[in-house]
Amino acid sequence: MIHGWSALGGLTMAEWEDELERWLKPFLDRLGHKTRQRMCPLYVAGLIGPGDRKSVQPMAERLATGN
Repeated sequence: MIHGWSALGGLTMAEWEDELERWLKPFLDRLGHKTRQRMCPLYVAGLIGPGDRKSVQPMAERLATGN
């Protein structure tokens, strides 16, 4: 593993989530409302996260195991 990248050519899931959280931090601090701060990472992860399909059901299935 080099710089957090897996042998398959991308970050592992845990590393990807940590990197997203780190990257979003300055933006979340400016959202103000606690609900927005809590929901924004889930929304962004659903849009840009791993997985081919971006419809609600596949995203919910991926999130169900971790949250």
